[in-house]
Formats: sequence, structure tokens, C-alpha cells
Amino acid sequence: MTTQLAPQPAAVSAVAQSRSCDRCGISSRYPGITFDASGVCDLCAMYEAKGQDILSYFADVDAFVRLVRARAEERGSRYDCLLLYSGGKDSSYVLYRLIELGLRVRTFTFDNGFISKTALRNVEAITSELGIEHVTATHADQNKVFLQSLQQHKSVCNGCFRSLLDLSTQHAHDLGIPTIVTGLSRGQIMDERLSWFHNQGIFDPAEIEPRLKAGRSAYHQSGGAIGAEAVDSVEVVDYYRYSDVTKDGIRALLKSRSDLWSQPGDTGFCSSNCMINDAGVLVHTRERGFHNYEAPTRWEVRLGHLARTEADEELREPAATPRVKKMLLQIGYPLPEAGVPVTPAETAGAERTSVAPLAPAVREAALTPAQHEVLAGAGTSGPALQGRALLLEAANGADSGRVRRAALQLLLHHEALRLRFTHEGGAWRQYDAGVAGALPVLRLDLSAGDPAREPEALRTAVERLRSRLDLTEGPLLQIALVDRGSRPARLLLVVHDLLADTASWRVLLRDLCTLWAAPDGRAQLPAAGAFLERAAAATGGPAPAVPGPAAAGHPAGTAQEAPVRIRVRCGAAASAADVARALSQTLVSLGDEPAVDVVDHTAGNGHDGIGRWSRARTAASAAKALIRYEHFGDLSGLLPAGAPLAVVEADEVDFTVLPATGRDTVTVNGVVREGTLYLDWWCSPSRRGRLLAAALPERVARRLAGPAEPGTR
Repeated sequence: MTTQLAPQPAAVSAVAQSRSCDRCGISSRYPGITFDASGVCDLCAMYEAKGQDILSYFADVDAFVRLVRARAEERGSRYDCLLLYSGGKDSSYVLYRLIELGLRVRTFTFDNGFISKTALRNVEAITSELGIEHVTATHADQNKVFLQSLQQHKSVCNGCFRSLLDLSTQHAHDLGIPTIVTGLSRGQIMDERLSWFHNQGIFDPAEIEPRLKAGRSAYHQSGGAIGAEAVDSVEVVDYYRYSDVTKDGIRALLKSRSDLWSQPGDTGFCSSNCMINDAGVLVHTRERGFHNYEAPTRWEVRLGHLARTEADEELREPAATPRVKKMLLQIGYPLPEAGVPVTPAETAGAERTSVAPLAPAVREAALTPAQHEVLAGAGTSGPALQGRALLLEAANGADSGRVRRAALQLLLHHEALRLRFTHEGGAWRQYDAGVAGALPVLRLDLSAGDPAREPEALRTAVERLRSRLDLTEGPLLQIALVDRGSRPARLLLVVHDLLADTASWRVLLRDLCTLWAAPDGRAQLPAAGAFLERAAAATGGPAPAVPGPAAAGHPAGTAQEAPVRIRVRCGAAASAADVARALSQTLVSLGDEPAVDVVDHTAGNGHDGIGRWSRARTAASAAKALIRYEHFGDLSGLLPAGAPLAVVEADEVDFTVLPATGRDTVTVNGVVREGTLYLDWWCSPSRRGRLLAAALPERVARRLAGPAEPGTR
């Protein structure tokens, strides 16, 4: 945030002679700063002389707890406070401390369009881990606010903080929350809250507090965004006024307390959450001649919270990188040294940034051809129910915490697992909804049950997990920990077929195994590409007709007969091409068209990340195919070599079967078990009779088995 201590010059030469304080390192380019004969700045001298008076403003954490709880009890609020939570290190530390202090917390995040993806993941991961109610808000005209802030203050922070305070104050007022807690550092408190008073010789907190409150009221009234009633009903409290923790202490707690917080790598030195901060710092440094974090950062040095060398590193001028130029282009502010607005010609690809605030990510896209096929192929069973299920066994034990940590890491890592779908103007769209709400992890307790009834319980569990899938609201991934007492624990996974083809399942299971094998449930996963970017590039031409929202819901019921299975043992393992050839030849021998729609689930390794890419069928073959053949091969091949988990094949959790399987056509699934190929024929009961009368399953098996006698059941 920017400090306005005195009128600022329009520009200052970057080559002007400057010196630095021998103690704190503040630059002589900072307005109004002076140095004594020993090279010490006047702010360091004031702190040396008035340190006890200055520090009287600060108190201990017990005073903070008493204040916050007293206000909540007086109001009868269900929350003690609303924390302004950015996902950066300072506010993440505060959140953990508030929970440790036993306070009832709700968190509020302002997404200004340039918040680091990692910071937003921190927000979702940590609030989910702690079970905190959370809300994220945006401002429709924030780019305009940024532009005005740069024009007036040469900083983006002023406008951003006004939007944040306006929105959070109104939110707290609406919910009856009497206290907003900020993560302003002590250096920021000294600079933003107290510097004016100290310059006037005012150090008494009893005099400072009411004047700060009056100033805040005037601040909000000048903006006109919220009413006086909301401002008066909510008090803003800075947590670090009551905590003397150092920067090293903050980092140490996050390292020891949280497995989930990650340091963003796409922000500057002075922010651990915001990407546009670098653009604001660049403008301020070049047009005002000094770094706008100079004052608060040097106060951190004086207070002993930050080493001078680390402060020097933080206060380096950011470079005019293509990313900074793109951000300035997006909000329409001229690059300082050029004096004219940045144009797309100055930086390749910059024009795309005006569409996507978090460049170069694509936030939504049309469906891929394969996804259209999934929706169209769902038929009467309903698109929302098309979740593929897999059962895994964990020989080395499992607990809910381990499963939740792995699930969270998978959601954070793979964009496709976070997809939601909308249907507008006759077309389906998909977008990244982020990691919101409760983790899709449940526990199925079979520890005290009869093992003989486990199959029935698992079959019911699969149905219920599928029923929880929701295309528009989510989730589209479900994981159940199956507690079997003294027997090895199992994991039941259900993933909607819109999200992942079989190649993507292999990627998902590879990453799950990596996380499962890690001692703390965290590991460096291979890079995952952005699914929506690839989907946007893959779509083209008119989209086929697919069900709308009404059809996408769970079907109310149907008189259609449930599919039945004919299982045939065919001898040695065979390829998808071998089975397709046997099916076609058998159809020809019976006088039918050799029309077989073939899907080989063993083909291809997929993309770096998860997504639905392989097409279920081609339009030409779908129109005339009598039989649909899906070749799965050996299901143990879904897992990487040496995996800590094992696939459990069971009729009640059949990876090869979806609710739509066999309902509208004859579907044959090929699976290799212990080196032997089995064909499962799925169809309606009436078709089953015709298939058996023609001995079609046995004829196909005989062609594949050669001299061996096939078996049918």
C-alpha cells in the first residue's frame, strides 16, 4: 500500500544521486527523509528516542482475543470475526493462529483478477482443511479501479484495498459479524496507520484510536460504495498489532503447521499473493522515484522483524517483463518510460491477456468432440450419472487424513477434476470452478459388518456416489475410504466420464500412487497441462445435439429394462483388432452387416494432465453399428509398476460398466484376467434371448479361442 506523507513530484530521475540509512537502509529518494552526520535516517532516530512510546500502541494476543470475543458476544454473532484472507503468508499465518486461539472464523477473499493461482489454491486448500466457511468476491470494474489508482497514486494497492474494504465491510455487516481482522504487517501498521500521528508528536493509543475510526468512516463515505450503518457496525482490527512474530517466525509456523500452504512463484518480492503488484511497483518507482513499499519494509527492519539484506532484496525495482507489460496493457496504463499505452506489437500475445485476467490460462471452453459423445451416449440413463467406478486396495493401510490430503492435491493439480458444466443458448460450456466446498471424500465403515455382505454394500455405495455427481454444481469426483477393520482398507473412486478417458485414468492413478507413497502425502507431481486451453484449441465446427440441463439431471425413472450380462471366456488374451475382426466375421457368417464400433481403452498414453480426449465413437460408425466393442485389456495396467495400490476386480464395482452400458445397443466389454480374455455382453433382456438363440457370443469366443472350448455364463 502507498504512503502519502507529502506531495510527490511527477517524476524523479532514476540516476539521481541517493544514499541509504546505515541502519534500516531506507533510500534518500524517499520523500522528506533526512540523515544525521552518522548516516542514520530521522525515522531511525525517532524510533531510538521514542521507541517505548511508539510500541505502546501494540498489545499482546490475549488483548486481541478479549476484544474480538467481547464484540461478538455483545452482538450475539455466530462468528467472532471475518478474516481478510489472501492466501499469502501473512494472512495464512493469521488464520492458523485464529483457529488455535479457538475463535469462530469466516474468511473473505477479494479476487482482483490478478491473484496468484497458487494463492487462490492456498485459500481453498487451507479453508477446506480447517473446515472454515469462506467466500470469494470480485469487483466488476476492478480494471478501471486499477487504472484510476495508478493515475492518482501511482500504485495499484490503493484502489484494490478500497474495493476489498468496501466489499468485506458490507459482507460482515450483512452477516452481523462485528470485527474484520486484517493481516497488515507491523511495518504496514506503522506506515499506514501511525506515521501521520507520529509526525504530529501523537503517540497515545487513547488519542490515536478514535481518530483512526473517524478517518475510516470518512474514507468509506468519500467512496460512497457502502452506507454509514455498515461502516459503524464493523470494526477493523489488525492482528499483527497484537503479535510480534518475525518473518522467520511466520515461515516457520507455516512449514510446521501446514502441509498445504505453498509459496506462489508468480508474484513479486513484496507480495505473496498478487501478480499485478509488480506492475504497480514499477510505475511507482519510475514515476515517483522510490519504491512504494520502501517505508513499511524499512519499518520491519527497525522493529527487528526483517533483516536489512532481505529488505534490500525485496525492494529491488521489478523489471518491465512481458508479463508486467501485459498487465499494464490490460488495464490501459502506459508503460512509464514509453509515455504511451503499450500496444500488442510490443509484446507477443499481449492481446490475449485482455480476455483472460490470469494469462495465459483459459477459464472456460466448449466441449471436446469426445465429451459431446459422452453426453449423447448417456441415453435414458441420464448424463449426470455417467461416473466410472474403480476399487483399489491399500495393503499398507489407510486413514481419512491420508485420503483427504491426496484428494486435495489431485484437485489442485488437475484442472479437469475441477470442471463444471453450463448449458446456455443450446450449447454446453465447461469452466474451472476451483477447489470449492467440502472435499469429495467419504468414509464407508464396513469394519463391523459381515464380510459376505460387502459386495451388496459396495454396489449400493457406487450407486450413491454416482447419484451425488452434479454437472452444474459439482462434484464430479467422489472418493470413499472403505474401512474393513482388520482386512486391508480399500478406496472406491468414481469419476464422471466427461472428465477422464481411460488414458487420463492412468495419469490420475499414477499421481495418486505417487502421493500415496509419499510419507507426508505430498510429492512433486509431473506437470499437468491446462485442459481448457487444449479443449478450446480442439473444438471446432458445429456441436452435435446433446441433452440440455433437464436431461442432464438424474432421470426420474423409466420403464426400460435394466441391461443384463452374458460373460464368455475366450482363452488367451487378444488385441482389440483381433476381437473386432472376430465380431465382424461372425456377423457376416450370420448374414448381418459387419458393423462394429470399436473403442480401444488400452491405446495411447494421453496428455500430461487429465481430460476427456478419446472419442467414444465416430458419427459414421455410430449410425450403422450393430455392436459396440470396448477393449479394456488387463485392468491392472491402469496402475504404474510397483504401485502401492492394487486394482480389485469385482462385479459390484466394474470399471468397464457405466449406467448407459447396454441400454440402447449391444455393448461388449473385453477384459483380460490372469492372461485370459473375457467378453461381457451387455444388452436388454429381450436382446439377450436373440443373442443366445443365434449363439453369437459363443461363435465369437470360438473364433478367438481356436481349438479351446469357450465357456459361457
